[in-house]
Amino acid sequence: MRLSTAFFGLMILTLPAGQALAAGGASGEPAGGPSGSLAFAMSLYAGGVTLGKVDMDAKFIGDKYHVVSNLETSGVVNVFWQSQIQATSNGKLDKKAMQPSLYDSFYTGHSAKNQEVSLTYENGDPVRLYANPSYPLTGYEVKPEEKKGTFDPLSAVLYIASGVGAEPGNPCSVKAPVFDGRRRYNVGMTKVKPVDIKMDNGLYKGPALLCAIEYKQLSGYKPRVLRDTNFPTINVWVGVFPSAVTGRSFAIPLRVWANTQYGVIAAVTNTLKIDGQPVKSGN
Repeated sequence: MRLSTAFFGLMILTLPAGQALAAGGASGEPAGGPSGSLAFAMSLYAGGVTLGKVDMDAKFIGDKYHVVSNLETSGVVNVFWQSQIQATSNGKLDKKAMQPSLYDSFYTGHSAKNQEVSLTYENGDPVRLYANPSYPLTGYEVKPEEKKGTFDPLSAVLYIASGVGAEPGNPCSVKAPVFDGRRRYNVGMTKVKPVDIKMDNGLYKGPALLCAIEYKQLSGYKPRVLRDTNFPTINVWVGVFPSAVTGRSFAIPLRVWANTQYGVIAAVTNTLKIDGQPVKSGN
């Protein structure tokens, strides 16, 4: 597996994002109901070398959410995959379900290659895609029925972190169906065991869960990519943190890593705030 493939795979499995993503995106101000927020940032590494950073900032008012994410590569990865990705997503989130309404993103790549993508969700219809510039899908399209009931990449992260789709008491028992404007895949987690952790950066010390992440390609890929299932085992430390909003808590990926032929590729959370307050070890 090439380093670029491994790095891109890790991006999907932390804050899912890729070349077919988009940015900006206006949204109406949600009104009514309790408010809250979730913000965290991660540094990206390969073999101990910093490759970039990614962050997510979500705000909630009542059953509405608005989330913004930024990804920027740095260092050696810029030689073959220099990228900046900004994305926003809006929708509804309650204790039982999530429904995105609009996803926008803007990608800037190597040699000033740009890509805008917007995904619109209406009345249970298949997702409506806008891309500028457009890109060819002939030969490996995602069928309309495969797009139904899916999340955009950013909403998928929030879906997993919110615990909405998980079994009670097991935040790692969750699977997110994702359509990113080009590809259709599932990102799921399963619990391995409870662990006590101490993060090297001092962010958190205390109980967590060791979980395994599965990335399953379904459609929208070139045939040779679909045949390539040579993905390394993805591990994640998940910490559960309560919100000030009654009945709400978040399952946060504190460290995500995979052992590859290029060494350990990892994403490590270095800042985490819930409802505007930094987390405290042992919560």
